[in-house]
Amino acid sequence: MKRIALLVGILGVFGILGAAQCCPPPSEPPCYTAFWQGEDVCFELIVPFWGWCCCCPAPQVQVTGWRVVTMDGNVIYQETFATPTAPGKWVWKQVDAQGKPVAPGFYKIVVSTTSGEYENTVKIVAKPDCCTCCFPFFFFGCFGLWSKPCGVSWCQPYVKLYRCPTCEAPCCCGVTIYLGGSEP
Repeated sequence: MKRIALLVGILGVFGILGAAQCCPPPSEPPCYTAFWQGEDVCFELIVPFWGWCCCCPAPQVQVTGWRVVTMDGNVIYQETFATPTAPGKWVWKQVDAQGKPVAPGFYKIVVSTTSGEYENTVKIVAKPDCCTCCFPFFFFGCFGLWSKPCGVSWCQPYVKLYRCPTCEAPCCCGVTIYLGGSEP
């Protein structure tokens, strides 16, 4: 009886170790904001007011540049500032360094500062043909973009992603659905 229990225990350990080594990586990051392919991605570095309460004295954050990287870490677009500047707002036009449109998939926008780097994940989604009307709710699969926003810190700076404001008609196209949040 002891031999069977020992054998089951040994096989169980090898089974767990083997499963941990052969499991595929997750198909998507835990949090992201989705955008249609070709849609400008607006973002900014938010330095929370509450950071003054969490970290005394409050850090003076200056931005030195930003870049877009693939999930593998390859830099596809980069802007570097000649002198550090105050946090502001920027736009990524979903192009690489050569000005070519990027493929659908996941990308990280990384903002470099004098106090560290802060990032957020973007999911670029190809727009289906059926989503040319304002109310694509009647077509399954054309309901809108699905996002899983990242949690934000009350103390630390973070990268906020959002849709660039437009005045194009009709203004009702652009339904975004958020699926919960995650802790920072």
